[in-house]
Amino acid sequence: MAFLLGFALVSALGISHHYGLLAVRAVKPDSDSRAQAAIIVTFLGLLALHSLEILAFAAIYRALLAWGAFGDLGGAYDESWGGLIYFSGINFATLGYTQIETSGPIRMINMMQSLGGFMVLTWSATFLYSVCERAWRE
Repeated sequence: MAFLLGFALVSALGISHHYGLLAVRAVKPDSDSRAQAAIIVTFLGLLALHSLEILAFAAIYRALLAWGAFGDLGGAYDESWGGLIYFSGINFATLGYTQIETSGPIRMINMMQSLGGFMVLTWSATFLYSVCERAWRE
């Protein structure tokens, strides 16, 4: 059940990330005429997009922990919103190595978030690279 929920959450992450990239592309200046601005706007847009994705997963963890059916967080987890954001961000940007320990089915969601984070981060890096390549073309 937790694996399927994790799969659904990562699917939603991928779909929302796609639309987020389209939004970043729509607001960035033209790479040919304003190269540096295009790179900076793209970078900041991706930073905002990833921050929202991390916050969304933190909110999901909060709901799952309140429900109680998916396990618990332990170790250095202090039951604060900041702790959930930290946990979500570390899961998203790395393989989830934190001082916060998971127990129960929530571990599957934790693992799936790490997979999804890796996927969208590399997708974003490729997107930023393509903007830079076009902007830096001589």
